[in-house]
Amino acid sequence: MTAADTTSVAEEVLALEDRRWQALIAQDIGTLRSLFDDDLSYTHSNGLVDTAASYLGSLEAGTVRYVAVDRSDTRVTVYGPTSIVTGEARISAQLDGNVIEIRSRYSAVWTTVNGTRRFVCWHASPVLAS
Repeated sequence: MTAADTTSVAEEVLALEDRRWQALIAQDIGTLRSLFDDDLSYTHSNGLVDTAASYLGSLEAGTVRYVAVDRSDTRVTVYGPTSIVTGEARISAQLDGNVIEIRSRYSAVWTTVNGTRRFVCWHASPVLAS
């Protein structure tokens, strides 16, 4: 893969991340379903783990509602068909109707499955106040 190819893939993955976050905030389950791989593993900053089905179910039920996100220090590393996005996110959400503010470091993994880039893994760790 050439440097230009790597840059192109990184830009595509960043656009997919933007689309994923926009869909989370808009509660656009159809778009999320089209981006998520069926085998998605989603580890929240509190250590709870969801599958694609359980995570989408909590979004559909309104258990979790994303209000806003501010991402920073974003970096994409491309390894052939797989890309790892790392960064920091400040997330405002509602959990069971309660407003929560989360600051975490994260890794998001995208890979190509049957010719389509799919979101396969999220892992977040809380950033402790300094």
